[in-house]
Amino acid sequence: ISSLIIKKIKTTAEQEMGIEYNRCVVTVPAYFNENQREATIQAVKLAGLEVIRVINEPTAAAISYGVDRDEDILYAIYDLGGGTFDISIIENSKGVIEVLSTTGDNQLGGDDFDQKLAQLIWDKSGFDIPLSKKLQIKLNQLAERIKISLSSEDNIRVDEKFFAKKDGEALHLEIEVSKEEFEDLIKDDIERTIDLLMEAIEESDSDIDDLESIILTGGSSRIPYITQKILERTDKLPVLIEDPDKSVSIGAILQGAMIEGIDTDSILVDITPYSLGTSTLSHSFDRYLELAKIIFKNTPVPTSKTSRFYAVSEYQSNFGIDIYQGENEDDLDENIKIGDMILSVEDPVEDGAIDVTFSLDQNGILSVLGTEIHTGEIIEGEFKTKIARSTQHSRVKEMNILNEHDQAIIIKIDKILEGEHILDEDKEDLKLLKDKFISASTEDKNSIEEEIIDTIFFLEDS
Repeated sequence: ISSLIIKKIKTTAEQEMGIEYNRCVVTVPAYFNENQREATIQAVKLAGLEVIRVINEPTAAAISYGVDRDEDILYAIYDLGGGTFDISIIENSKGVIEVLSTTGDNQLGGDDFDQKLAQLIWDKSGFDIPLSKKLQIKLNQLAERIKISLSSEDNIRVDEKFFAKKDGEALHLEIEVSKEEFEDLIKDDIERTIDLLMEAIEESDSDIDDLESIILTGGSSRIPYITQKILERTDKLPVLIEDPDKSVSIGAILQGAMIEGIDTDSILVDITPYSLGTSTLSHSFDRYLELAKIIFKNTPVPTSKTSRFYAVSEYQSNFGIDIYQGENEDDLDENIKIGDMILSVEDPVEDGAIDVTFSLDQNGILSVLGTEIHTGEIIEGEFKTKIARSTQHSRVKEMNILNEHDQAIIIKIDKILEGEHILDEDKEDLKLLKDKFISASTEDKNSIEEEIIDTIFFLEDS
């Protein structure tokens, strides 16, 4: 679905500019994990574009803001979009734009505000009818319009004729919504974003007084309540970046210019917004699994780090390498598992040990290498959601990378199959596609996936 949207954007841009585009810089929310980043890259490739760099959205906004600034400044980029929130602390020094820290919330954005406002509108309507999917969409669209209007007005009167129907009779929506009511709905979410701002400042080894400014970007940052609450908490009046809806795309364009060697007088130093590591047995008496970090959060990229791990039994022949993203070293389940591999050793030794190397490129894509230090046997893999390929070297034994993208498709199919409104023959067709997809080769999966998406669209609309 994403690739179709990107293809439409590509076609529109080509028609508008009269130029054929085949390369691009991609921006993603800073807190996207490896699988989400790779899924985005695959969608762009399916749309017919080569990805020359992936950068974090607040980093792109920082480039847009800081590219023409010669002075040495430290500032925060507060990026609140429709679906995600990111915060980055940026240092601009003599044309070098360096990201010092990044944090965020992938599940917080303007869409959440719309949903809360939509529920308030529905509660006020007094309509005694089920809330259908079609009516929910209509309600969300109305909520978004009201949210935007409340940025400049204290009260909004809603008078929507024929908004819904009951027993064939039209229902008219006549309510009022105040700015105070809206702000009360979102206050906890805004406080959370400011908590994350303070966390990012601490992680950058800075102080709030060190910041020259707090730059607001992303469409949802236009809400006046955000400026008000940041000022109350920090004693700093935030600055809304010029054209917050476009600042990320402008930054991506400038990043492309840097890569192409066009003189922009700026150099970008980005970081990883999360730690990456593997599971290991604790040294405590109860011997539970914990996270051993290999690449730490806020490390500049590209980077490569190696840690050594020892066998838990003599002559151990298999070493499992589970790859996790997160910060909780004591509770492994609080982190996100993004893949795993197994290194099999033909001739194990009594005191086996492996070196595990994590390499993170500028696009945030992770490569993992495991090496048995006595026998030299290795396993390596690049953690992607769409393609899980085994790269053969002299003594690679086995690789088993979890493919979360494929799992997500299967989960979506199973959810559709549970629907009572789906005809039996349609269910059988979808089951056949599911079986074909599971057993298909990597080369064939793309076309089967497109067929699955078309089928799901048809069934959900029918």
